[in-house]
Amino acid sequence: MTKEYSLGNIKLLSDIPEEKLTLLGQRCKWRRFEPEELILNLNDQSTDIYFIVRGEVQASVFSETGRRVIMSDLKSGDYFGEFSAIDGQPRSATIVALTRTLVAQMPDAVFIDILAKYPSASIAVMKSMVSVIRTLNERVVEFSTLGVPNRIHAELLRLAHAGRIVDGAGRISPPPTHAEIAARISTHREAVTRELKQLERKGVIERNRGSIVIKNLEEFEQMVEEARAGKLD
Repeated sequence: MTKEYSLGNIKLLSDIPEEKLTLLGQRCKWRRFEPEELILNLNDQSTDIYFIVRGEVQASVFSETGRRVIMSDLKSGDYFGEFSAIDGQPRSATIVALTRTLVAQMPDAVFIDILAKYPSASIAVMKSMVSVIRTLNERVVEFSTLGVPNRIHAELLRLAHAGRIVDGAGRISPPPTHAEIAARISTHREAVTRELKQLERKGVIERNRGSIVIKNLEEFEQMVEEARAGKLD
């Protein structure tokens, strides 16, 4: 197996010896996807887990009216499909490739065996699931208690923390489209456009083709926390 077809960059599997990783890689189905190509569909009955060897993917869910809600973006070294691999239930999200992507599709039984034999992998999966729950809890509370502008601020803050922080400024690069931000917080694109223009006029953010920069991340964090605490309208 060539170096390209290797599980060596998968963070979840970092404590597994190289020779064992090679054997595990041989038990995977290696698949390539082009940008915007569907990898998994919501409610699919399959139960394999997928490791992202190269590329980026996006997880979304869709309402009965077809409205999209973006749940997360995943990149090289990450994985998806673990929910169904663990409980055998249908897929909980639609997964689409954002860039040219290479994934290793591993049978659920092999994955469960890894979790049984390597406690570090089991703990990593549990921590990941707790992180998902915390983020979903945040979004539920924000949707229930915050207006659209404050929800936009909260999502920008999450994206900034996932990006680069340099000299107190948070850089979101590449910048999501207004439609993508709207899909993350259950609103419409026009509301995002208005609020980003407002933040730019106030000097809170800078926008260019390659990024959105929150100039003073500490002050922005405080603004979001005050909104969450009900101190802002």
